[in-house]
Amino acid sequence: MTAADPTTDEPVLYAETGSRPWVLLFGPVLAAAGIGLESLAPGGPSFALWLGVGLLVFLYTLVLVRSRRRFLRVELTPSTLVQGGTRLPMSQVTSLRPADEDHHGLRVLGDGPVVPRRLTPVVLRLSDGTRAVAWARDGDALRQAIGDLLRARASS
Repeated sequence: MTAADPTTDEPVLYAETGSRPWVLLFGPVLAAAGIGLESLAPGGPSFALWLGVGLLVFLYTLVLVRSRRRFLRVELTPSTLVQGGTRLPMSQVTSLRPADEDHHGLRVLGDGPVVPRRLTPVVLRLSDGTRAVAWARDGDALRQAIGDLLRARASS
């Protein structure tokens, strides 16, 4: 498993970006709201202060969005499952385990030691006999996409 390389031209069967870019608007909207509300007060708004606050919030959310897009990205193509910075060839996946199977103690795909919070685990059986845990915000949709891919591979 290596770092993800987005140079393939395969169809994407399932994808999650990790974070929405509109979150970056929070800092500028906060600054504009602060300037607007403070302009109603006697003495007028403190432009430099509100622009500084907006910039700091923007930079903080920029770091969060970039890291979530890097570490929480999910992409499934016919040949590869990308989880964060990990790339798993789909030829290594032999089956899906039951949805209620315990996933604690199994190897988690991606860059972390556990399934990220608020994400649903999907347990996979690999060709070497081990199990691994994939994850997604919509775990049922990822499970369905992987299942469809495995059925299509088995029928051909």
